[in-house]
Amino acid sequence: MRQAIAQAINRPAIVQAFWGDLAKHDAHFLPESLAWANNPQLQPYPFDPQKAKQLLAEAGYPNGFELDLWYMPVSRPYFPTPKPIAEAFAADLSAIGIRVNLQTKDWAAYLADVRKPPGFQSFMLGWTADYGDPDSFYYPHFGPGATDDIGNWRSDRLLQLLEQGRATQTQSDRAKAYAEADQIIYQEVLRLPIVHSQPLLAQRKTLQGWVPSPLGSEPFASIRKS
Repeated sequence: MRQAIAQAINRPAIVQAFWGDLAKHDAHFLPESLAWANNPQLQPYPFDPQKAKQLLAEAGYPNGFELDLWYMPVSRPYFPTPKPIAEAFAADLSAIGIRVNLQTKDWAAYLADVRKPPGFQSFMLGWTADYGDPDSFYYPHFGPGATDDIGNWRSDRLLQLLEQGRATQTQSDRAKAYAEADQIIYQEVLRLPIVHSQPLLAQRKTLQGWVPSPLGSEPFASIRKS
């Protein structure tokens, strides 16, 4: 069923429509800057509504089903216009018989309730890493104690690989562990990658000494006016 949803949503078209050239869509949970840890053999699930309908029927839902999709009430770098993007998802899903009920709530409650049982049936969320390493993407979403919002799903092998990625010293060995983790996440479609965005930053020409942070928090102490 999750693979059906992956092939029902025209993710490249949605990314182009809402982000233009400031983002890309690919098969991976990790951004392009960490491509050394991705499985290069994986290709994005194609946009194929007919195949999606077939998979839906094989999953026992030939006539589709109702799905609550929660969208964020605030703009974030990864989802600048959450509601219209959610509406685009819903339109694509409706074409294969999935009847989407769009839902939202206060941002603080949204973040709290997404991890509180029973959680949301489906939801939109994104991530800005605390540091530029695969661990900062994978561990918070798939590590021990971090999977409250994905129901009863569990992969002992994935947990083993994440621990291996933390303990292994060489990048080549870490890349092997994370490439296998990438494969598991891709096959399970537990989380469906939509976009790797490139947030815009701007400064006045008269300001000097600003080095943008990759972590989303901007240090201003070094800035001076020329």
